[in-house]
Amino acid sequence: MSKLTYLAARVRGMHFDKMKQRIAQVQARSGRSKARIFLDMAWCGLRYQAGYIDYAIFGMENLSARQRATLLTRGKNNEYVAALNKRADWHFFDSKKDFLKLFSAEAGREFLDLAAADEAAFAAFAGRHPVFFAKDDTGLCGSGILRVETGADTDLAALRAELIAGNRTTLEQPIVQHPALSALYPGAINTVRMMTLRGDDGTPHIVFACLRVGRGGSYVDNFNAGGMTARVDLDTGRLRAPALNKAGDELSAHPDTGVAFEGFEIPFYDDCRALVLAAARKVEGIQYVGWDVAVTPDGPVLVEGNHFPGHDVTQLAAQTPEREGLLPVFDRIVPYRSLSARRKANAAQ
Repeated sequence: MSKLTYLAARVRGMHFDKMKQRIAQVQARSGRSKARIFLDMAWCGLRYQAGYIDYAIFGMENLSARQRATLLTRGKNNEYVAALNKRADWHFFDSKKDFLKLFSAEAGREFLDLAAADEAAFAAFAGRHPVFFAKDDTGLCGSGILRVETGADTDLAALRAELIAGNRTTLEQPIVQHPALSALYPGAINTVRMMTLRGDDGTPHIVFACLRVGRGGSYVDNFNAGGMTARVDLDTGRLRAPALNKAGDELSAHPDTGVAFEGFEIPFYDDCRALVLAAARKVEGIQYVGWDVAVTPDGPVLVEGNHFPGHDVTQLAAQTPEREGLLPVFDRIVPYRSLSARRKANAAQ
């Protein structure tokens, strides 16, 4: 996609009220005029394929041209996805059922496709798992998830009909979280987001990792659903402070539990790395994946994978004091200049 084509598409789909909010956010912290910020945002959209959200959350007003060029912006992230992930294989990640079937060993939990299961199979599943999660098969960002608890008085036939009517037909055994992660926040399964990029030689590389943490009684940890994110040091598996929520609030400790983020160590971190590196080899047509990993008392399991990894959490200004984006890391594995030809080859298939 050319820069002009990308910019035109962004303008057509732009939410101007939200853009104004982001301009006000940048103005409050920089003291610059709104007109100057708007013009610089437009320039960054043209020059770096950066959306107005990129500009605000990556702190682009404080970056030099060289530093801006290192950012994996929205447009560039889209290019990597289009060039490296074949549409024919998206279903392994778009459909929770297809994902759990392919990665059943890595997922480490029982699931039931309610759309294909009869009343007896559902009753047996509920008997084994009186508490389970019912999910929309294609739901995103933690949406469409229902925690279900059954008992002796539960009308299972009525419950089954209600779940089917609500399109919550992927039923999953609950994951038991490692005690260390429950001490950080017990209300949700706090997952490690690990992004892998597979080179042309077939070798996958972990290019980014963060811990997503729930808060405020929510049982989902997603950054876009009220959760927080803290960056993980790829070598040590320890968190780097601060954690951030989508509003940009910086947190040195969890507001509900008081547990400090700085230095918090992901349990079984080496096993987490091994898990996603092995999983990254299983779908030939998908080279770029964002994996969500839960850590149990016995080790890590896959929650889901994303063939369109969100780039928003990867280079948040407060978590990137070195002011160096991820694009050079990606470029060393799959050269950015090669994406146009790869994208055309994908489109022709």
